[in-house]
Amino acid sequence: MNTGDTSTSQMSRQALTLRFLSRAREDVGQLRTCLPIEPLALEPDVLANLARIAHKIGSTAEPFGYPEISVIAGAVELLAHDGGKRTARERIELGMRLQEKVAALEIYVEHALAEAELLETPAQVPVASGVPIFRRR
Repeated sequence: MNTGDTSTSQMSRQALTLRFLSRAREDVGQLRTCLPIEPLALEPDVLANLARIAHKIGSTAEPFGYPEISVIAGAVELLAHDGGKRTARERIELGMRLQEKVAALEIYVEHALAEAELLETPAQVPVASGVPIFRRR
């Protein structure tokens, strides 16, 4: 599915939903990439980037009918904003909580996308294409 076209006036609700979920999958991938392997490396710029991406996902999920995705993304955003001065132990805990939330977000987005793709109407295929062809010997 091409997610680059921003013209929505001619798109069906289903096509818009698929585009949102495809973009959300990409954004969750960015969240995953931003999270450092070592939680002590959670620097303010990393946390700001996590909050920005999570806000983008969360603010668009509910209008498409995905309140769970919105809530989880909101939790990531709040955790990222709450990442100020912390002890090493608190930073490790924050890193683990962010990892858990991003994993949950990834699962919800993948599940929603799989369901939406199942609902997508197949392209119109000529009736004759489904009829077997018998050949004479």
